[in-house]
Amino acid sequence: MQTLSIVIVATFVSLVVGVPIGIFSALNNHVQNTVRPVLDFMQTLPSFVYLIPAVLLFGLGGVPAVIATFIFAAPPAVRMTNLGIRSVSKEVVEASRAFGSTKSQLLFKVQLPLAVPSIMAGVNQTIMLSLSMAVIASMIGAPGLGASVLTAISRVNIGLGLVSGLGIVVLAIVLDRITQGLGQGKA
Repeated sequence: MQTLSIVIVATFVSLVVGVPIGIFSALNNHVQNTVRPVLDFMQTLPSFVYLIPAVLLFGLGGVPAVIATFIFAAPPAVRMTNLGIRSVSKEVVEASRAFGSTKSQLLFKVQLPLAVPSIMAGVNQTIMLSLSMAVIASMIGAPGLGASVLTAISRVNIGLGLVSGLGIVVLAIVLDRITQGLGQGKA
């Protein structure tokens, strides 16, 4: 439950920040040109490096784990939202403009609904990156399954490592199926 809570909070914050930034980047090339190098930097930086500023600013425990996980997991939400909106057919956009849609109507009634599959893929990737950070964040005192994996590694306890790792895998599969169901409108 501790791992799930860290993943849910970090994913929620990543989506609350990432989706609007993705929308603004899709609608404005200047924003995209500014955001793209930042996202490239965030995705190429080794995941352990995220732990350093989080520990320096917030100490050890769950809070820096959530912050480091948020930074690590936010880029797919931004990129996939941007891609989804930019991938909406130009003909559909032209047709909605021809029928008198305002910019907000075009965004909320045409582009976002058509971009939902891509945005949900970004949500899924954000969740998976949050889970992958669970073990790494245990190095700074994050509770949950990651701490059990870290303990198993330090004690060379294969059984504990296997059970904890399988717990993370099962959690990943369950969250993946939930997001797939939401994306298809079945959940």
